[in-house]
Amino acid sequence: MDFIEHINPVFFATAILCSATVFTLVWFLDSITHGKLVTVDITDKELQTHRIILSTSVLMELSLVLMYWFNLEMLPFFAAFFITRTVHEFIDELHWHTNRCSRYESFLHLGMWISVLSKTFLMFIWGFFTQYKGITELHTGFFIWGIAIVISMGLIGLIEWKR
Repeated sequence: MDFIEHINPVFFATAILCSATVFTLVWFLDSITHGKLVTVDITDKELQTHRIILSTSVLMELSLVLMYWFNLEMLPFFAAFFITRTVHEFIDELHWHTNRCSRYESFLHLGMWISVLSKTFLMFIWGFFTQYKGITELHTGFFIWGIAIVISMGLIGLIEWKR
């Protein structure tokens, strides 16, 4: 695990922010698709599943951020939120989306899964094993980029929640 300590923080920050940007863009496109379907084919049960995914995702992200100060203490919370979120993602895909989704929406979901899991694993590795070593020395642009992503994700999340 010593090699993780020597990975340049710029790599982690860039890879995390690129993955988060891809996720946010694809989630935005998926949100547009949901907006068209919400009056036609999305049930209250499916919206409930989406809200569980959204809630556990926020808590999982919070546990990842808190690894900066409490890496070992956050580990069980991260694992619980990650597992809960992933199980509900599977329920969402296999129960609600399999029969309904177009090829386009299926590719959006694929992009969302790949990008969010990449971001999550990168954040976990950097946060748990090094407590985000080197983050305070990063260029201000990384923080501006991150804040823009968080704001964008927050807005998309609010729109999705209110459906």
